[in-house]
Formats: sequence, structure tokens, C-alpha cells
Amino acid sequence: MSPFFRELASALRAVPETMRRVFHPGAAPAGDPAATRMRRNFLFHLHPIRVRPSTLTVSSTFALGLCTATLGFLLLVSGLLLMMVYAPDPARAYASMQDLAFALPGGGVVRSLHRLAAHGMVLCAGLHLLRVLFYSAYRRRELNWFFGLGLLLLTAALSFTGYLLPWDQRAFWAVNVSTSMLEHVPGGDGLRSMLLGGPEIGAESLLRFYALHVAILPALLVGLLALHLWRIRKDGGLAGRDNEEASVPAWPHLVLREALVFLAIVLALTILSALWDSPLGPPADPHRPDNPEKAPWYFVWIQEAVSHSALAGGVLLPGILLGLLALLPILDRRDDGVGRPFSGPAGRRVFLATIAIALAAGAALEAWYITTGGWPAHPDLVNPSTGMLALALAAWIVAGVWTGSVRLGMFGAIAVLLAAVLVFTISGVCRGPDWRFFWPWEEWPGV
Repeated sequence: MSPFFRELASALRAVPETMRRVFHPGAAPAGDPAATRMRRNFLFHLHPIRVRPSTLTVSSTFALGLCTATLGFLLLVSGLLLMMVYAPDPARAYASMQDLAFALPGGGVVRSLHRLAAHGMVLCAGLHLLRVLFYSAYRRRELNWFFGLGLLLLTAALSFTGYLLPWDQRAFWAVNVSTSMLEHVPGGDGLRSMLLGGPEIGAESLLRFYALHVAILPALLVGLLALHLWRIRKDGGLAGRDNEEASVPAWPHLVLREALVFLAIVLALTILSALWDSPLGPPADPHRPDNPEKAPWYFVWIQEAVSHSALAGGVLLPGILLGLLALLPILDRRDDGVGRPFSGPAGRRVFLATIAIALAAGAALEAWYITTGGWPAHPDLVNPSTGMLALALAAWIVAGVWTGSVRLGMFGAIAVLLAAVLVFTISGVCRGPDWRFFWPWEEWPGV
């Protein structure tokens, strides 16, 4: 039997024990170091007393977690200032946005800062998760990996609920098309109605989005972030080589580096916010839809995939991607390669080869679909989304058998799906009126 299938079978047999250890890490034997760490106080320290020298290098983390937390802090501060002016009512919401832009000194800068920080936080949170993923830093930190997945979803939800609040034409129809995609998810009709407060976007929708954006989701995010930071410290800090001693004091080496990154981000975003105004379109008009109606940029790949097939693009593609991310730390039981990019040279070759093939295949499938309109006989079966899902399955098996590693096999599958997200995002951004494809330099016809 191939080492890949042998390792996969062993991982599946050990799933009950793995899940027990993931969700009850303190249940280890009394002499286990992890159990000893778990008996410490919940807020014992935000930082360890000493850190590994290798974790202070830029390439170890790229400071993506710190960037995400800094952007979250900027969102909190700027959001509190915006709450003093904003009115969550359709009759006054747009007027309050105009007051911020034109009447209140510095109001436009605060709104631009909030908007840039929101987009940056979504991007940095996603990149941070990918960094942890491809460094295999989830190994023996499975519970914190699930916390991280939850934080990424909450970050996207916060950005999405804030998208409607300006109550301008672009925001109104972007949220309308995004919530309409829920109709393709099992139970999505009820979820959409609960989210909007009715069948269509209206005053109830704005109030619910506002409550989610300023109270419910931030509370969940802060609670989960506290658990995330706590688990990092209890798990021994950043993942690295086990034979490396933590010989460098956290103060001043780590703390001063964090302060420098924090100040650099605050300064850069403040300058950008002063130079670039946040766009504010005409007031929302429920009777005059935009053409094209587009979801926010971080959801436009799902909108493009749904245009291929509601089932494959709206359910299977995002569902399988999230499923693979959740299953990876459960099925991967190897300790070698933890803390190294792609687990070493073999993993790097797998990733580069897979991502190159997937990008080429995704671009070819999109070009075929755009020029021909797909295969009318079986649109849900033959389309770019199903093509990329099939390629992900093939990459999982081929890479796994070739390397004898479940981890690298799943790296190959995830790389294909990430390539699909990138290709579909670019294609979705280039969509114009009537969802036709236009190159960025082409001019749209009059609508």
C-alpha cells in the first residue's frame, strides 16, 4: 500500500482521539508539558518572558497577525468616532455620510481610515491564515487553528455588515446581490430573511446590520481574539524548531519590534486616509438596480462562481475549501517540517507546480466559459467551478501519492482552490453590464 493511503487510513482511525485532544488539551497526562501550561492563569502573560531568536525575523511571520490586530484597533477607534454621527435609519443614514464627508472637520479622514482599515484587515487576516497553513504551524495547535478560522469568518462578516451602512446605491445593491447568494445554500432563505428582517432590504435590514456591526460581531471577535492570543502563549509561542532554545528576552527585542510595526501601520493609513477620500455614490434607490450588481470584492469570487452554477459555485466550492481547512489539522499527524515554508523543498515543489497548473487551468476554463457560455446540456456539471473542484481532487491524490504525505496532498488540493478564488476574483472584477466580461482598458457601453 502507498505510504499516502497508509498515513491517511491511520489518521482517519485516530480521529476520535485527535478530536478529544483538540477540544480538551488539559486532559493530557499530569507530566505532559502541555498540561502543565494549561494549569496557568488565563491571563498569565500576553507575552512570554523569552522568545526564540528565529521568530523575530520578518520571514517567520511577516507580522501578519500583528498587522491584523493593529487594523482591528484602528477600526475600533475610528468606528467609535463614526458612531457619534451616524444614524441607522434609511431617512438619515445617507445624510449622515454626507455630513461626515463635507460638514464635519476631519470626518472624511476618519471614514476613509475606517474603510481602508476594514479592507486591510480582511486581506491581512486571510494572508495570516495562509501563512500559518503553509508553515504547518497548526500542528499540535489545532484548537487555536479553529479559533483562527472563526476570526477570519467574523472579520469578513464585520466588513460585510458595515458595507450597507453608508446607504448609497453601490452599497445597497452590493449587499442585495450578496444576500441573494444565500438562496443557493441549504436553509439560506430563512437565514436571508432573518438577516434582512424581511424579503427585501429596508429599514429593518439597516438596523440589524448596524446592531451586528457595532455590538454583536465585535463582541464575538474580541472574545475569540482573547482566546486566540491565550492559546498562542499556552502553546509555547510561535511554532518553530523544537531544538531552538528561547534565549532572547521578549523585552525589548519583541515588544519594540511590535511597537514599530504598530506605529508604521497607523502612520501609513493616516496619510493614505488624508490623501484619498472614500467613495460615496448617489443615495440608495431600491427601484433602480445597478448594472452590474456586484458583491464586495472579498465575495466577488463567489458571485462569479455562482454565475457558473448555483450548486457548484455557491455551495460546493466555498464549502469544500472551508472543509479542507478545517480537516487539515485533524488528518495531518506529522511533526516534521513544522515552522518551515511548505514543510521543506518537496512541499515547495508541490505547491509551485500545483499553483502554476491550477492558474493556467482556471484561466483556460474561464476563457472557455466566457467565449462559449458553457455547456447548455449540463451547466451544473460542466463549468469552471466543477473543473477546479475536479482538479483539486486530482491534485490531492497525485501530490499525496507522489510524496507519501497527507499534508502535502492537502496542500496541493488547497492550492488549486486558492487559485480558483484568485482567477474568479479577477474575472468577477472585470465583469461589466449584464455580467459581460470587459478588459480593464475597455469602455463599458451605455446602460
